[in-house]
Amino acid sequence: MSLDGGKGEGGFEVKIGPPWLTRFEKARIIGIRALQIALGAPVLVKVEGNMSPVEIAEKELREGVLPVVIVRWTPGGRHQEIPLKYLKLHP
Repeated sequence: MSLDGGKGEGGFEVKIGPPWLTRFEKARIIGIRALQIALGAPVLVKVEGNMSPVEIAEKELREGVLPVVIVRWTPGGRHQEIPLKYLKLHP
């Protein structure tokens, strides 16, 4: 994905917020996914050794295998649903 307007593959454009995950979005995704794993949800990546649920969730996020949609809102009430695959992990 390029930084010019947030257009990614397939013509998808991030219109609300930056074209990368914010630290708050990243923390929420990892926290929710780690809880799911701790409660017995199937793991979507290969687990190496003795990994904690948080480490597994971080690895799933890095590898881009999570089927997650981020919803961003504006103060005016508009929103955009952004599939995780169109957001970068780092600015």
